[in-house]
Amino acid sequence: MKPEEIFGNLTAFQHALAGHFDWLHRWYQAILHRDSGATIPDAAAAVCPFDLWLRRAERTEFAAFPGFVSLGVQHEAVHDKAEQLSVRARAGQTVTTSDYETLMVSVLDFGATAQALEREVWTALATVDPLTGLGNRQSMRTHLIGERDRAIRQKQPLSLALTDIDHFKRVNDTFGHAQGDKVLREVAQVLRNTVRPYDVVYRYGGEEFLICLPGTSVEVGAQVLERIRANIQALQLTDEKGAPIPVTATFGIAAITAETSIEDAMEQADKALYDGKRGGRNRVVVYDGD
Repeated sequence: MKPEEIFGNLTAFQHALAGHFDWLHRWYQAILHRDSGATIPDAAAAVCPFDLWLRRAERTEFAAFPGFVSLGVQHEAVHDKAEQLSVRARAGQTVTTSDYETLMVSVLDFGATAQALEREVWTALATVDPLTGLGNRQSMRTHLIGERDRAIRQKQPLSLALTDIDHFKRVNDTFGHAQGDKVLREVAQVLRNTVRPYDVVYRYGGEEFLICLPGTSVEVGAQVLERIRANIQALQLTDEKGAPIPVTATFGIAAITAETSIEDAMEQADKALYDGKRGGRNRVVVYDGD
C-alpha cells in the first residue's frame, strides 16, 4: 500500500462526495420549484463530480477496498432514480411523496456505503507505516498470533526474521535524514519485491523490519533472507550530488513452535541478528539455541 496515494485519493473522495450532494441539493430544489420555471439539472451520473472521481480511482489502490464497487453501483442507482423523476417532472406528471421516498432510500444507502468505505480506508491507514507502506507494529502482533495458531493446527513450520540496516545512523549523519528516509523506502521495496507472495513484512521500528515466513523452516527461510540480503547490497543509491550511499543489512531468523511464544521467537531472532552484527554485518544468522 502507498499511504501518500491513499491519502490523496481520500481527500479527492471527500471533495467528490460533497460535489455529489451539492448536485443532489440543486436537483431537489429544481424539482420542488419546477412550476416556477426552474431548470431541472441533468441527472445523468456522468455529470456528477463523484462519477469523475470513481473513474479515476478505478486505477488506484483505492479500488481494492471492498466497499468501492458497491459504492459505484449505488451512485449509479441514485442518478438513475433521479433521472426517472426528472423525465416525469419535465413531462408535467406528478412526482409523489412515494417517488421521493424511493429515491431517498437509494441516497441513504449510498451515504452509508460511502461512510463505511471511508472507515475502511482510515482503518487500513492506521495499520500501515506511512514512510514505507509496510504494515506497522499495530497490525503485526495480531497477524503473528494467527499465523502461529495456524502453523500449530496444521503442523507446519513457521519462521520469524528480524533485519536491521547496517550503519544506518552513519547514513543519516553523513547524507542527511531525507536520504535516510529514501534508504528506508528502497530497502522496504526490496523486501516487498523479494519475499514470496505469502510472506509478510512489517516495519518493526526505526531501521528494523520483521518478516513472517509461513510454512517455512529456518533453513529454507535463511535462503529467502539471503536473496533479500544480496538484493539490498546490490542497491545503487546516490544522494542529490551523485555520491554513492552504501546499503547493507543483517538478518536474524528463529522458528516459532508450539513451545515458542511470539515474544520468545522475536527475542531469539534478535539475538541471532545481534550475533550477525558482531560477526561483521551484512549476513544472515540462524538462531542456534545458545
